[in-house]
Amino acid sequence: MTSPTLERRRIALPSISRGLVATTLLVLALLALAGWRGLAWQDARDRIADENAAAAAASAEVEGLIDISGATSDADMAKLLDGATADFRSELEAQADRLQKALAANKVKATGEAVSTGVVKLDGDRATVIVAATGTVQNKSTKAAEPRNYRLKVDLVRSDGDWLVSGLEFVA
Repeated sequence: MTSPTLERRRIALPSISRGLVATTLLVLALLALAGWRGLAWQDARDRIADENAAAAAASAEVEGLIDISGATSDADMAKLLDGATADFRSELEAQADRLQKALAANKVKATGEAVSTGVVKLDGDRATVIVAATGTVQNKSTKAAEPRNYRLKVDLVRSDGDWLVSGLEFVA
């Protein structure tokens, strides 16, 4: 029995130049870099949006607090409660009646606005914001409205996409 002769056949493969390989690798590297930078840019944009939203929520709550007056305290208090987390809301509700009576008895008229905010800490769904505010306060023992300056530290928690106040304190 004779063994069949194996015939070697040459398959012609297209020749790939080194320039084409280098260009392809460069294009892939640039695409990877662009994707990585795009994700970094999106993260930075999301962080700025979170900081702005937290600062706006802190400002609104501070303005609600320093703008509270005896004549409008029911509406003012409702607005404050709407911006608070469950725990902080409970604290406010526990003090609301006493505060409203004191505001009415002293005929308090207060106005104010947040003039500056700074996000001190932003970690996921938690934030700390410092709010500087100015305002005026008049009551039955003052002849005219007196200017006031406030600085408050506001702790916030994101709940269902909204930033709610979980703590608030006056700071020096």
